[in-house]
Amino acid sequence: METDPTDPPLTDGERAELAWLRKENDFLRVQRDILVRVATGYAHDFEAVLRRDNH
Repeated sequence: METDPTDPPLTDGERAELAWLRKENDFLRVQRDILVRVATGYAHDFEAVLRRDNH
């Protein structure tokens, strides 16, 4: 993301909020990745159950 040279610099509060939001985004990405892995595992388990019941 490019910044416009005419934009005023960030305040200390804005910098702190930006840092907090970046950390929160990192945390949420990790949570999303974990949930995707768990959901994929359940899908594979469910598929195995369906195959077992159909045979």
